[in-house]
Amino acid sequence: MSRKIKWGILGCAAIAENAFIPALKKARNAEPLTIASRDAARAKKWAERFSFAKFYSSYEELLSDPEIDAVYNPLPNHLHHPWTIKAVRAKKHVLCEKPLALTAQEVKEMFEEASRNGVVLMEGFMYRFHPQINKALDLIRSGEIGKPFLIRSAFTFPFNRGKDNYRWSPQKGGGALYDVGCYTINAARLIFQQEPDEIYARPHLDEQTGIDLTTSLLCSFSGGRQALLVSSFELQFQSSLEVSGDLGRIFLARAFSAKHFGTEIQILKGDETETIKLQPADQFQLMVEHFGDIISGRARPRLGFNDSYGNARVIDAAFRSIKSNRPIRLKEI
Repeated sequence: MSRKIKWGILGCAAIAENAFIPALKKARNAEPLTIASRDAARAKKWAERFSFAKFYSSYEELLSDPEIDAVYNPLPNHLHHPWTIKAVRAKKHVLCEKPLALTAQEVKEMFEEASRNGVVLMEGFMYRFHPQINKALDLIRSGEIGKPFLIRSAFTFPFNRGKDNYRWSPQKGGGALYDVGCYTINAARLIFQQEPDEIYARPHLDEQTGIDLTTSLLCSFSGGRQALLVSSFELQFQSSLEVSGDLGRIFLARAFSAKHFGTEIQILKGDETETIKLQPADQFQLMVEHFGDIISGRARPRLGFNDSYGNARVIDAAFRSIKSNRPIRLKEI
């Protein structure tokens, strides 16, 4: 059995508290080592609560720790780029929350720096590691629904946190498109195995902050294929993915937010519905273990530069479409 990867966490983010740290503690090849916060008292409290060996009152101190192999970056979106750059320059492997950066250019810079320093960088799309996604992809690629022509996906939830939260700030990468729309874009590109030719975005913007509360994307792919993607901070919870082909369709009700419960895949053909049930799985744990296996040389990255760069280009195009009120050809980006 390979050695356990020693992890450090930048900041006391809710996603780290509720999902990543519990997954880290269960992972077969991970050792939670330390956490850093600009609030020393908070870092100490978390270290005691989660049984970390040590804690730091600055991110710089954590990155200078020679024991740390890998860093998890769940900081606000606008801090993904600078702190990931600093981490890889400190020779740390980095698993960074989505969206990896605010622009495709930033994504490119991050991967170039990781390559230059000989470390692994991966974007934290945890849904890609859930067995239901692997099963759905197998069904689609085996021709179960024929040739896929249409994807419809929605990731929405009512966001009610105070206005001091970074998600309300355009400068900090706020808004629904960055926060949850990135999942639907990633899924469409994964299923069609191609980049869209054209992106048309229609938003509902918050009058006070300017962030997108709801954004609908129409992504046109070659061969007449389309993806209709919705992200929202206003609508009731949805986390759905539907793929329609000329012989049927596949539907996942909890495509992105499958937690500790069973999931199912529906295959619909005419009036007939087949349901495939899957056992509960911790997609964060599976992601952590995969990342550790990459570092140990036991696996190739399931998500790499093309995944993150392609996603960021589509988001860049979507924001340009919002600003110009017209469809944007991806080759313009």
